[in-house]
Amino acid sequence: MRKGLVLVLMFITALSFANQAFAYEPQRLFDIEMYITVYPSGTAMVKINAKLIDPAFIAYLTNLNISNPQSANNEFQKMVYSLIYRNFKREVEEKSKEAMIVIPETGFIKISKNWTAVVNFKIYNFLVEKNQTLQSSVYGPMRFLFKNHVFAYTWKKLTLVFPKEMYVVNLAPAPKEFTENVAIWENGNYLPIIVLTFNETVFERERSNTTTIIPFEEFLNKTTKIITIKYDTFGGVVYFNGTMTGMKPQQYHIAKLIDEFNRTMDLIKFDIKSTENGVTFSGEAKPMLQYKETLTKKTWNVTVKLPFKFDKVHIVPPNNQDVVMVSNKITENKVTMVFEEKKICGPGIVVGLALLPLLLRKRRR
Repeated sequence: MRKGLVLVLMFITALSFANQAFAYEPQRLFDIEMYITVYPSGTAMVKINAKLIDPAFIAYLTNLNISNPQSANNEFQKMVYSLIYRNFKREVEEKSKEAMIVIPETGFIKISKNWTAVVNFKIYNFLVEKNQTLQSSVYGPMRFLFKNHVFAYTWKKLTLVFPKEMYVVNLAPAPKEFTENVAIWENGNYLPIIVLTFNETVFERERSNTTTIIPFEEFLNKTTKIITIKYDTFGGVVYFNGTMTGMKPQQYHIAKLIDEFNRTMDLIKFDIKSTENGVTFSGEAKPMLQYKETLTKKTWNVTVKLPFKFDKVHIVPPNNQDVVMVSNKITENKVTMVFEEKKICGPGIVVGLALLPLLLRKRRR
């Protein structure tokens, strides 16, 4: 198996493991855009644009800025250094023994209006030489540590610019856009795998032995997606299972499906298996629930979010014969179900409850 394919599988394994084991929430402190320019030597120039979006921190810094602008700027610069730069540096150092980050003497962190900042630095040995190619020395999902909590190092956009004279052998996962050696990814939390070469013969050889990554959207569009949902009123759990048929999945698709289900559903358990013509999956999740109880009945209003649009959604009634599903609504990515259970309430109890106010009045007199 060629090095390019090995790297892809390593990335997929890392991504899949991160999704299954950690499923970190995205960081919601900054809007982040990364621009990485790769040089023929394997060195990379990194520029990170960061905009503070957390309302509490914005309010704090804005109020501080009124009385002490210098102190407010210093506080914001410390945040950017600690959260944007240090988190990035830690991930690079933990993932690679070869890569080394170097900051410039001036212009390392530039603070602008509206609590925005630009962070500039270099990564030496971002790409390293292997078998006449330059390959990533650091890749995979990244973490974002904040106040003793671990989040995903979420970014809105990642742009990678490669030398024009180099051949791009492989990028994983596949970018959303790739034109004239400029690759763009959107809404991720990772550094991609990169394999480049100066040698056209090596390029042709490696490409012929490397599995082409099929975009996840294409996999979704070419499969028929069916899901069955059942709500347990006693345990408060949704049980679900389903199939996606029409295309044999790549490991990248499996990892992405795990990520999508984790992102939209409060999973308790999730299993997924690849087949020759698609995938099968099953799991348990906690839905959004509105519960109401009166003297005569119990009502469960259950909402289940779906990771994407399914071609067919089957809803199975509860095992409890006393519970009746009175309505259900299926939209593009959401299922809403209403269940009711009538309480046993005999005529004597009803009459007694009706006379209770009269008895209380007599006692007061």
